[in-house]
Amino acid sequence: MSKIRANQITNENCNGAPTFTNGLNSSGIVTSTTTATTFSGNLTVTGNLGASGTLTYEDVSSIDSVGIITARSGVKVGPTAGVGGTFFADGSYNTAGIITATNVSVASSVTAVSYYGDGSGLTGVSNGILEQISGQCDGSTRTCDFGTFTFPNVTAPEQLNQNETYTAIAGLTVNYKPPSDCIGVLVNFNYHVSSETIGHDIQHYKLYIKNTDGSNTDDGLSGEQEVVYGRWTHGGNNQEDLMNWNHYFRIKGSGSFDSNTGALATWTTSKTIRLFTRRYGSGNRVGHFHTSYYWDGGGNNHQLRQPSITITAFGSPT
Repeated sequence: MSKIRANQITNENCNGAPTFTNGLNSSGIVTSTTTATTFSGNLTVTGNLGASGTLTYEDVSSIDSVGIITARSGVKVGPTAGVGGTFFADGSYNTAGIITATNVSVASSVTAVSYYGDGSGLTGVSNGILEQISGQCDGSTRTCDFGTFTFPNVTAPEQLNQNETYTAIAGLTVNYKPPSDCIGVLVNFNYHVSSETIGHDIQHYKLYIKNTDGSNTDDGLSGEQEVVYGRWTHGGNNQEDLMNWNHYFRIKGSGSFDSNTGALATWTTSKTIRLFTRRYGSGNRVGHFHTSYYWDGGGNNHQLRQPSITITAFGSPT
């Protein structure tokens, strides 16, 4: 017999579903309308398998689905180009390879060893770099978490350190407010300094921070505060040095401003961070900033080199 036509198939007692001890092989469409259909053998379907209830299967090696798959444990995906991953029942995804996506949006957090690009397509990231702003001091702007960041505009060299009074260095100033879940901000100034004298040219540096709007109450800052551990001295003979200065401002979440380290209790409004300098003492120990005094075999040429600034905001570990 090659065909069976029936409206209903039951067991021999007509009180339940039949048992196919040797399996069921179908080349057409199998539609189940009962609440539970169990196949203890093999089910081979070369056409379509439609189920109005729940289809439960164990140890399936390959699934091709155009809809949603709900799994009790993990669903392994891949490998694609040698890289695979596993989706778990709690919604998490784990992979040892590289995830390439146009947009990534998560409800909780992303934990990654590293990521490539500027991170602008990532949302919901609570670990690692939340935001990074980097560029030349040419007056350009960047869109960031708090709005628009504007780089200082340095168009000419600057000669300072002609006395023993601390003076702010042009271009080495930032006005910044980090994202709300930030735990610390790293500020980097990259600039050039040169001298015009034979002998030692020595500069002292101080770091200051204040509320951009001049408030004496925001985040525990009163006026412009020096960060004591930001002090340093630089000098040399006929120096032509490319300086890479940085300082990390920790956000503690409570307490008060630490004038030694620069750690803030909170950082809820824009802060102005500036680098000041003075010469060591009297004489010809004069510093030139954003320029090479000696250039192309001669002196006093003052070749402009614009400084650059990088600000990195770090998020809370999970």
